[in-house]
Amino acid sequence: MKLAYLTALFPFAHAEQFFEEEVRSLSREADVVVVPARPPSQRACYDDVGTALHLPLLSARVLALAAREALRSPLRALAAFGRIAFDPGSSLRARAVNLAAFPKALAVARELRRQRVDHVHAAWLTTPATIAWVVWRMTGIPFSATAHQHDVFARNLIRRKARDGNFVRVISARNAGHLRDQLAPALRDRVIVGHLGVAVPAAAAVPEPRTPRILCAARLCSWKGHADLLAALALLRDRGVAFTCDLAGDGEIRAEVAATIERLALGERVRMLGNVPHPELVARVNAAAYDVLALASTERFGEHEGIPVAVMEAMAAALPVVVTRTGSLPELVEPAFGALVPQRDPHALADALEELLRDRETRLSRGRAGRERIIAEFETRATSRTLLGWIERAR
Repeated sequence: MKLAYLTALFPFAHAEQFFEEEVRSLSREADVVVVPARPPSQRACYDDVGTALHLPLLSARVLALAAREALRSPLRALAAFGRIAFDPGSSLRARAVNLAAFPKALAVARELRRQRVDHVHAAWLTTPATIAWVVWRMTGIPFSATAHQHDVFARNLIRRKARDGNFVRVISARNAGHLRDQLAPALRDRVIVGHLGVAVPAAAAVPEPRTPRILCAARLCSWKGHADLLAALALLRDRGVAFTCDLAGDGEIRAEVAATIERLALGERVRMLGNVPHPELVARVNAAAYDVLALASTERFGEHEGIPVAVMEAMAAALPVVVTRTGSLPELVEPAFGALVPQRDPHALADALEELLRDRETRLSRGRAGRERIIAEFETRATSRTLLGWIERAR
């Protein structure tokens, strides 16, 4: 089977690293070609992830391929353009983005027909799924899509994609419910819950006795709750709890986070690592460089956690995790694996961290329990085979 896997940037950027293991696993079972909607460079950043098709969002080559595809089936191309431009369920922003991607979609249709692709799977329900839908309209190649979190709320051809695609996989039950609420009853059974998996190391390294090290791996944006985490860390310091903490990630509130670290006098305890390449960070986690993972996410409508890959990877390496009861995190984390605490509550976060930081045996036992959870339900080979099974049955 030849499968096209449509992304936004992957594998031509270090972003979207959470697709790496799924694509690698699918590549062991099928002939996979990865097609990003807007590759930022010409050099792939990942190995062993199938064949990558590099087509810019717009270029002379893309326009030439698009023109040839449109001339091959002008009525289909015109109908697809009209559906995108005037879809009543799409926001103005979604229509504008989809129209900007329309030449690229036609070019991809021509290339995937030439390569005799059997099925197209879009890794996002936004632009990648729009491209997949245009490919289907132009070529008849069936398609499916995965929805994660923000794309569930994007008002981007959602009803049409659910109706015309074979299925929409959503990575968490909560967000699957949000998506079904936007669909007519007859379409709701096309939405299925399917987890995105992670690689599980063959054995979990055991940290040596030492000053415990906390990891927070999250983009520096307002809803990830870094201010609450830093407030909790200041409380722990004042209680005499020994720890260090690394913040891995970058983003728009970097300066604000740095200023908060300085204001709370946490400079000797907290380091800002910036963006750490995903393989490097996973290697550190698997080598027991850390003792606890903490994530203090907050939520508001349309902006909350799905099931974060960073949390799954930490649990796979037998790290206990302290996370907020937000988004779909309760579908993954139970108190037996670390702690679930209320959002925007630094005192509750500090209490949960203190329990783990003061008791090494508790850290180790909860870490082992979390690892078993990942092995049972979130191991990438199993989740990828499930996805491929759905694709094959829908053909």
